[in-house]
Order: sequence, then C-alpha cells, then structure tokens
Amino acid sequence: MSIRQEPPAARADAPDSEEITRRRMLIAMVGTLLGIVLSALASTTILTSLPVMMNELGAGQTAYTWVITANLLTTTVSLAIWGKLCDLFSHTRLMFAAIGVFVVASLCAGLSPTAEALIGFRAVQGIGAGGLISVGSVLLADLVSPRERGKYAGVIGGVIGVGTMGGPVLGGFITDGLGWRWNFYLGIPFAVASVILLHRTLNLPSPRGSARIDWAGVVLVTASAGVLMTWVSVAGHMFPWWSWHSVAMVTAALGFAVATIVVERRVFEPLIPLGLLTDPTISRVVITNVSLGVTMLSVPAFMSQYFQISRGMSPSASGSMILAMSASTFVASTVLGQVISRTGRWKPWVIVGSAFLLSATVGLATLTSTTPLVLVGGYLVGVGIAVGTLMSNMQILAQNSAPPDKLGAATALPAFFRQLSGTLAVSVLGAVIAARVTGASGAAGATRDTVPDVAELPEHVRQAVQTLYADIIGDLFLWCIPLAAAAFFATALLPNRPLRTSTAVQQRAETLLPE
Repeated sequence: MSIRQEPPAARADAPDSEEITRRRMLIAMVGTLLGIVLSALASTTILTSLPVMMNELGAGQTAYTWVITANLLTTTVSLAIWGKLCDLFSHTRLMFAAIGVFVVASLCAGLSPTAEALIGFRAVQGIGAGGLISVGSVLLADLVSPRERGKYAGVIGGVIGVGTMGGPVLGGFITDGLGWRWNFYLGIPFAVASVILLHRTLNLPSPRGSARIDWAGVVLVTASAGVLMTWVSVAGHMFPWWSWHSVAMVTAALGFAVATIVVERRVFEPLIPLGLLTDPTISRVVITNVSLGVTMLSVPAFMSQYFQISRGMSPSASGSMILAMSASTFVASTVLGQVISRTGRWKPWVIVGSAFLLSATVGLATLTSTTPLVLVGGYLVGVGIAVGTLMSNMQILAQNSAPPDKLGAATALPAFFRQLSGTLAVSVLGAVIAARVTGASGAAGATRDTVPDVAELPEHVRQAVQTLYADIIGDLFLWCIPLAAAAFFATALLPNRPLRTSTAVQQRAETLLPE
C-alpha cells in the first residue's frame, strides 16, 4: 500500500516513520468516511422535510416519491459504473470527481423553484452519491485488510448507518430552524474537508486495466430500472394499474432486463459481472443486501410520514423518534466491529443481525395510529441493530471473497442491488400510499394527491386522515417480511471463510510478483 510512506527497509529502523504512515492512513480514512457520509446525508436529511417541501412547492404524493426515487435511481445505476471505473483508473481522482458532481448538484437542488427542477437536480446528485459510495468503499479496502477492517467496522458502519438513519433527525431541526433548502447545503463543508484530507495523504497506485466501459450495459440497466420505477409511480394516477399502458411498460422493463443479462454475459468488461454471483458468499450477500436496502430506505422515508401525519409531530420531533434507530446502529456497529476484529468470528453475529431485521419488520407491520410510541421506538432500535450489524460486514465479506482485479465490481455489485431494491421499494410503496389515499372514501381532505398538513385540518377530518395513513404504512411493512426472512436464511447459509490479513493494494502487488 502506498500512502506517501517510506520503503520497508527504512521503516524497519524508523519507528517514527511507521507512526507517521499510520497517522496518514487514519487521516486518509477520515477523508474517505467524510465522502461516504455525504451520500448518506443526501438520501435522508430531506426525508423529514419532504412533507413541508411538497406543501410549499404545491406538489403531491407522486412528486414526494420521485424526489426520493430520482436520486436513488441514478445512485443505483452509477454505483455499477463507478465500481467498474475503480478497476481501471485512480481511486483518488475518481473520488474527487464524485465529490465535485455531488456538490454542484446539491447547490442547484437547494435553489430549485419547482418540484420538477428539484427532481432533476436530485437525479444529478445521485450520480455523485453513487461515486462516493462505490469509490469510497474501494478506498477503504485499499487502506485496511478485511481482518483489520473489523476494528474500523464501528466507524464505517456507524458513519453510514448514522448518516442514513440519523439524517432525518438533523434534517428535521434544519427544516424547523433554517428552512428545507438548507438541507442541500449541509454536505458542502464535508466535501471540502474530504478533498483536503485525501489530497494531503493519498498517493495510491492506479489499477492496471483496459479502459473499456460497457455503455450498452449502462443504457440497458438504466432503461430497465427507469421504466419500472416510472410505471409504479404513475400507474393508478395517469392510467389504471390493469391497463394496456401498464402491460406495455412492464413488458418493456422485463425486456430491457433480459437484454441486460444477455449483454453482460458476452461483453469483455461487463458493467455488472454476473460471474461474481456464482460465488456462494457474494450471492448470499446480495440477497441479504436486497432486504437491507428495502428496510434502510423505506423505514426513514415512510416512518417520517407516520410520525408527522398519523401522530401529528413536527419535523424535528419526527426526526428525534428516528434517533433511537440511529443510536442503536452506531452502538451495534462499534461493539461488534471490535469483537469481530479480535476473534475473527463474524458468522454468528450476522445471523443475529438478520434475526433483529426480521423481528423488527414484523413489529412495524403492526403499526396503528395508537401504537405506544415506546413500542414503536423499540421496533426502530431493532432495525438499527440489524443495520449496524449487517451493513459493513456484508461489504467486507464480498470484498474478502473477490479477486483483486475485480474488487471494484465486487464492492459495487451488492451495493447496486441494495440501492436498486431500496429504490424500487420506495417507489412501489409510495405508489401504494398514493393509490390508497386517493381511492379512500369517507376521509374528506385525504382523497386528493397532496401531502396533508394535519394541523390545518378540522378535528374529525384529522382523525380520519391519521388513522388512514397509519393503517396504510403498517400494511406496507407486511410486504417487507418475506425479504427479511430470505435475508435470515441467506446469512445462515454463508460459507464461514476466514477474513484476509492483507490490504487490496498488497493483494494486487502480490499478483504481479513473478512465480
């Protein structure tokens, strides 16, 4: 590994140089984590402000969903692209490029005059976020071995988990104090700090690869996911769910998906290397990540509506309720990271984490407008423990099983499916809410395509709206139970492989040594 360090011979006689190298590695890790937290904050800080945002911009439930899904769609597709680029080009320069795209898009999103403009800039922001997630994860693999990474799993998982699920807490306070637009400016200081730290510390060798980008795969993956998400967002509003429009869009999405598989099996440098899925560890990690993605994105997105609409809370109070989930994520990730690093035993803990995921999902499916808040908080703590246990460890296991020349793709592949499942889930579940609210009878004021401000509704209407949203959101989590059960069985069947003790840079160097 090259982080502006001294040669091995010099370091053997110079403990001070070794300490300097270690300090630079830690600084580089902080810079990388700052970049990763940017992507997490982008997805979640606006969640508690979305009801306020949509009300101010005069938009409805469809726009509410697309502000989230436009960002998630481009994040998902770009994850695979950035991952492939990591196998070809300098990781440091790619990180700088991702940060640049993210910052410019965030500034423009904060200045958006309409919901349509906001959705467009959120899509561009997602491209940068995809790079931050994918390239940042590869940089961490460059810096620390899978076995040693357990020591930092608390930091890595805590940063991502707290950023993902603690974002609504911060976003709620920002919305109440400064206004929703300031949520988009929040990440700029993190970006500046990340660039400065990485520029001063990292000087990693570039991967040796042929610069062949699978543009056909890019187009087909984007088309397949985009058409499917568009269908679930507009069906039931622009045309009936069961109509020739729906048939045509679903057929097109499936056709693009089949074409993607055909192309990816034949191209020299596939965007999504399907061969990696034959590895029993990576395939089971993908299954677990699908459920994890649905839960991580759906819980903050729709629990914000539950707290604000069904329970009449303010954005900041809503975010505070989700704080329990964020805190448990950090604690679980920190404690288990140290335990796994010392013992090398990871499998029992990921099984426990998936058990928490399943039980918490079952609990959320029982929500009503009168469920005790202490009980709701307990369910959120269970989700947080699951995320803290599984988030970093699933990524480490995929990287631990990948060959050095496919590290970028192996890192991006589980993340791609995690983001894709979460994106589709938010889109599908958001469409279900919109359809059921629009079609509900006897709840005056809840049948139009707008996100209601319950504080402005008459008492009898407010109670009906609160009950309606609580019942719908509770029913949504019933759909997540089978995925959580699949994740539990997938983690139980993971091969119990030992974690490697060399970094990705060292592994690539070893492959270049003569026999």
